[in-house]
Amino acid sequence: MFDRLAEIVISGEKYEAESELPPLMTWFPKQEDFIPPPPKDETSLEKMERISTSIKTGRNEINDILYGDTNGEEKVIRSLELKREAEALKVLFQECENDPSTKSGEGSEQLGKCRASLIEYQANTSTLDPIKFASEMKHDNEFRIGLENLLTPWIDIMEGTANQSLVKPTSFDHARDVEIDCVKFAKEVRRANKMLAKVEESAKKLSCGQTTAEQKIEAQRMRFKKIAGVAASRVEGLRDLLIRWEEMQNSKEQDNLDLQPLTMFMKCYAVYFA
Repeated sequence: MFDRLAEIVISGEKYEAESELPPLMTWFPKQEDFIPPPPKDETSLEKMERISTSIKTGRNEINDILYGDTNGEEKVIRSLELKREAEALKVLFQECENDPSTKSGEGSEQLGKCRASLIEYQANTSTLDPIKFASEMKHDNEFRIGLENLLTPWIDIMEGTANQSLVKPTSFDHARDVEIDCVKFAKEVRRANKMLAKVEESAKKLSCGQTTAEQKIEAQRMRFKKIAGVAASRVEGLRDLLIRWEEMQNSKEQDNLDLQPLTMFMKCYAVYFA
């Protein structure tokens, strides 16, 4: 052993300071969290007392799960633990029933009370639905991730694009390229609209906080409507400009650039790129 300690010192296989110790080495369980196992010679009366104590604690846990501010993941874990504990209490009670000392006297009276409490407790634990809690957690995550991580950043990007002025086209082909970019932006807006609809649908499935969720969605909905209006007007405007531009080019070839097509084109260009 001492040879090994010498090797550690020589090779430097040690932490020079306490601050270098990893968290795993400095963590110790709390003494108050330790629940000692029951004694081997536990009597039936002591077992029934333990069952009653566990039932009282379990009832508080159930109320906390159903009516408290417990998050979805903790609800699933705690409800599964309570159901498993209820099965263990049932087995423990069966041991008490099989004990001859509980057939008469104080043991029989205590057994009756314990049976009634256990039946009521099992009915209470049956109201805990881990599948429902998991579904609530799923809907909550779908709404939160959809709104905060997908929709809002998407709208931020599109809002920046919508606030940028369009490049003034210098030729018909250039105007066509600008119109293609506007169409692409409009398609992106349509995809964002589908994402907004999904977020709205997930908000309706929330078990709580639907009013707050709707307020958050409304803030993004107002931003989206402005972006959608810009996208639609740009596509409509560029297509109108292309029509006027093409009419002007045809007029140049057919009647040596008649005044009316030129005037209409200039007015249209001034409306969108003044």
